[in-house]
Amino acid sequence: MKGLPSLRALLALACLVQAGTVLAYTDVLQERVRRLVEQHLPAGSLLTKLDVGQPSSRISACNDPRPYLVHPRRPPVGRVATGVKCGASDSVAGYLQVTVGALGGYVVTARKIDAGEVIQADMLISRRGPLEDLPKGSALSASQLIGRQAARSVAKGSVVALKAVRERWLVERDNRVSLRAQGTGFSLTRDGKALDNGSLGNTVRFKGSDGRMLNAQVVGKNELQLQN
Repeated sequence: MKGLPSLRALLALACLVQAGTVLAYTDVLQERVRRLVEQHLPAGSLLTKLDVGQPSSRISACNDPRPYLVHPRRPPVGRVATGVKCGASDSVAGYLQVTVGALGGYVVTARKIDAGEVIQADMLISRRGPLEDLPKGSALSASQLIGRQAARSVAKGSVVALKAVRERWLVERDNRVSLRAQGTGFSLTRDGKALDNGSLGNTVRFKGSDGRMLNAQVVGKNELQLQN
């Protein structure tokens, strides 16, 4: 019958409508992933690249995608694992491997830092560049390092890995320490030797002059508190 569209034309139109709908959902997902990443980038960073890859069919079929970071404590740069929930459901529709590029600040060493040194501000230099090129777990700000102790030596001009530093030891193995014991109506102090390294709040072994060993908590420089 003249004037009526052919079956082929109707199918083509349906495909166009479906493709347009999928494209619209993909645009929504892209924009929500962008907002999510930007909210979690380190302060002062600028997003330079975002690629969500090819979403699975379940994610593409969702008209209300809610992306979230699988590892929210890590800076979302480089390859970023992202989960997607659909609408109000708490079930996961799928995962994305998002590629993120960002320009931001980080720090390098101004000189060689030896193992055991306490890191000071003048040992570090601020730099700015592509964060995705840094090794995973790199320090991005001096505040993450200052006052902490190098667990191993770091060469001059190097990016510092967070796992290469530790809380400063207030008690060192084989050093003389003072142990305090307190109770109702009494306070006793005795000198001895630490048998472990320890930071504030750590539990270390204490050996008194009589050879007796006790467990005690680090409360200050070369100071221990007997644990009950």
